[in-house]
Amino acid sequence: MQLLDLRDYILRTKKMVLLGQLFRFLLFILLGFELAFSTGCNSILFKIKGMPAREIPNELIPMTRNHRVPIDFRFLGQEPPQVFRVDSGDVLGIAVDGIFPFNPPTAPPSALPVNFPERDSSMPPSTGFPVVVQQDGTIQLPGIDPFSVRQMTVEEVRRAIADAYRKSGVIREAKIFPIVSLIKARTYNVSVIRQDLGMGSQSIQLDAYRNDVLHALLKTGGLPGEKAKDHVTILRYFQVVPTSPPGSPLHSDLVRRTSWDTPQVIPLTFPIGTNICFQLEGSILNEGDILYIENRETEVFYSAGELPAGQHLLPRDYDIDIFDAMSIAGYSYGSAGGGGNLGGISGVAPTELFIFRKGPDGNQVTIKIDLDKALRDPRERLVVKAGDKLLLRYSTKEEIAKFGMFSFFTFGLQQFLQGN
Repeated sequence: MQLLDLRDYILRTKKMVLLGQLFRFLLFILLGFELAFSTGCNSILFKIKGMPAREIPNELIPMTRNHRVPIDFRFLGQEPPQVFRVDSGDVLGIAVDGIFPFNPPTAPPSALPVNFPERDSSMPPSTGFPVVVQQDGTIQLPGIDPFSVRQMTVEEVRRAIADAYRKSGVIREAKIFPIVSLIKARTYNVSVIRQDLGMGSQSIQLDAYRNDVLHALLKTGGLPGEKAKDHVTILRYFQVVPTSPPGSPLHSDLVRRTSWDTPQVIPLTFPIGTNICFQLEGSILNEGDILYIENRETEVFYSAGELPAGQHLLPRDYDIDIFDAMSIAGYSYGSAGGGGNLGGISGVAPTELFIFRKGPDGNQVTIKIDLDKALRDPRERLVVKAGDKLLLRYSTKEEIAKFGMFSFFTFGLQQFLQGN
């Protein structure tokens, strides 16, 4: 009886051991499924097809940003003139003895007003009664017909007034000495939109000979920085002159701005060695123009999978390849599981990188890169383009190796330490 009891005990013990092993095996399988799903980008469960990096067509390769230098910002301004020339909108101080202002012969001469400039003006004090240069460039003085002073210097205006009064016969003296000075220079009202600074539209006034892109930028926050695109845009009106003949009911002497002209784009960087041919008139701003500085909030790439998830701004003036982009995303290639779940425990680093890129036709193209090959072959190190989506994950072999290593450290090592 004792021998039979011992045999039954041994059989029951073997059954218990087998049941324990079966339980551990099932637990092992369940743990494997849990690990497979918990990695998020598992190559065993989710297959992604992509073309090799070296086979992508040229239309999917972005234009390089390397080897560009900033423009000489003096091109955005205009050279100050040696002498001021009059135009419409200027305010002149004029006095003509006995005529403007009028004084009877028996009356003592009137004192001339002295005009002091505004606080923020660089104009010197002036003398004379204010006369505005009209839209057509003419001035109106008593006793003579209006005449044009456009593009004249102040001294030339003085001589033109003397000649006009001499020819009209209003003043019979042989020598006429009008007084002419500049009270206020003309200004130009323009609008500036600085998206790079997070500002809305600003309406500013620019003085004559400072009505250019450079002074508009300096007056609204300075030159565009890293957050701005490498160009500025000028939106201009173009003028429509009435074609109806004079005397008709539809005729009007007013020139109305009824439509926009083609936007003018001024680049702020050029490739090294470019022979820059730049028209000075292209940077001058006129009444009603809009200067637009666009931000680069759309020039981003995205990271996911084993990379830290996020949206990242591309550099403006140079290219970055896939390794640069991974570093910007906060991942150091070669460190196991830099952004994943189990790589740090298993010691296995992911090498399967996918780039989802939009083509010229708007369709998405998937590009597959082996990071081990990319370390050795520069053709695999694609330049990252705005809008790219980078997904890093483990390959099938790496998934199996990671799972095996993790299972050993979590299950096998435990059994070993327990003497099993």
